[in-house]
Amino acid sequence: MPDMVEIVHCAEMPWGESLVAQRGATAGMAHKRLFEGDDDSPDNYMLVMSREPKSYFSPRHRHPWDQIRFCLEGKIPIAKGLYIEGGEIGYFPEAAHYGPQEGGEDRTVLLLQFGGASGQGFIGPDRLNQARRELAENGVFERGVYSTNADGHRSNRDAYEAVWQHVKGMPPAYVEPAYKSPIVMRPAALRWKPTAHPGVERKEIGAFPHRGLFVTGLRIEASTTLELEPLPALRLLIVLGGRGQLDGGELRKLSAVRLLPGAANSLRAVEQLELLELTVAPVG
Repeated sequence: MPDMVEIVHCAEMPWGESLVAQRGATAGMAHKRLFEGDDDSPDNYMLVMSREPKSYFSPRHRHPWDQIRFCLEGKIPIAKGLYIEGGEIGYFPEAAHYGPQEGGEDRTVLLLQFGGASGQGFIGPDRLNQARRELAENGVFERGVYSTNADGHRSNRDAYEAVWQHVKGMPPAYVEPAYKSPIVMRPAALRWKPTAHPGVERKEIGAFPHRGLFVTGLRIEASTTLELEPLPALRLLIVLGGRGQLDGGELRKLSAVRLLPGAANSLRAVEQLELLELTVAPVG
């Protein structure tokens, strides 16, 4: 059972293996695994920091779950001529097509993937990698496609769909997407607004109530304490600047915090603290 509150310091963690090897050659791709949920739950999720080279390629595709991509630096291609640039945040709705992902710039990304409103869940990285290795015994993963050759007949399908069917025993069921395409949010274009709490300002960046997803900015003046009320939702905080404390635990730039549903905490700014807050309600 995970702790109600956890803090990790992303900048100080070592880079790990690529978690998207099913896309084929991913030289230079690396991930830091920050927080993960329960693989067997429709609310399963994964928060990672990703280092992506501009050479990475992924074809046009979609997923039976949702994701958020926060570009810390560089430029993420999500369609021909469309990018998520440094400081911008992309929301990728369940079942909405995007891609191809090709070119752009080398980038560092915070990536949150989580079960969609359809309740099909999300396959965590360990289960995904096991399925990829098993499928690789009879086929090849290359440029986002899984190919097999049986009796001289070549068969191609999307790499992730092949993994999904291998794990779930059935292909993904794509629902009608709530939004037709990814949505790119530009927090810098939004102004800070005062709250009822002196020394605390907020930015309402994105609200997607069909999935209970809310993207918010928080700015807390030095020596100010904010009591975080418990929520019936997963709450993730990313420190974008400044220093602070959460129940005595140190916060600094690129610290990531996970607050499980029901957690109540005291957040104090030692110097002006700026955070990105992501909240995701349970499916249903």
